[in-house]
Amino acid sequence: MVLRQAVRYARCSARATRLAAPTLVPHLRVLPKQSQLQSNLPCLRRQYATPPPQLNHSDISIEKYHEYSDTAMENLLESLEELLDTNNNAEYEVEYSSGVLTLKLGDKGTYVINKQPPNKQIWLSSPLSGPKRYDYSEATDEWIYSRDGQSLGDLLDAELSKAFERRVRLDLTSEVHTPKLA
Repeated sequence: MVLRQAVRYARCSARATRLAAPTLVPHLRVLPKQSQLQSNLPCLRRQYATPPPQLNHSDISIEKYHEYSDTAMENLLESLEELLDTNNNAEYEVEYSSGVLTLKLGDKGTYVINKQPPNKQIWLSSPLSGPKRYDYSEATDEWIYSRDGQSLGDLLDAELSKAFERRVRLDLTSEVHTPKLA
């Protein structure tokens, strides 16, 4: 794989050198325009397997971020503690320390949810869906993943419902911390 990329880069470099070299015309020197050079070299353009990250700059102040994220994390912690109390599985545990919430579900994996104050985000590491970064939306009062528009609460509801094999509804924005089980 690395050798293939090295060969491809060498070919592109050689092609770029040929294209960038002046073309001699009797008594004139003609240099290719910069835009021609770029358009003729698609192999030198960046290629992504996934779209580049979308940087969302939150308009909320850092004080509001801490207020919203602390409320969400505390509500989530209380909801998960009550959910685990009703489940009675010794392998399952939840802990919260220094802005990092860890939910251990035995052989079903571990969720890590943490605050990221410099970005004004909440980050999630899920054993099912992988890493995601959530920005707060004041319009919906939810933490939203910008790539798919799904809220943190909706994703956790869906994934924990699979893990517990029954419907789980966590409310990250409500004053009531009781998870609703079906």
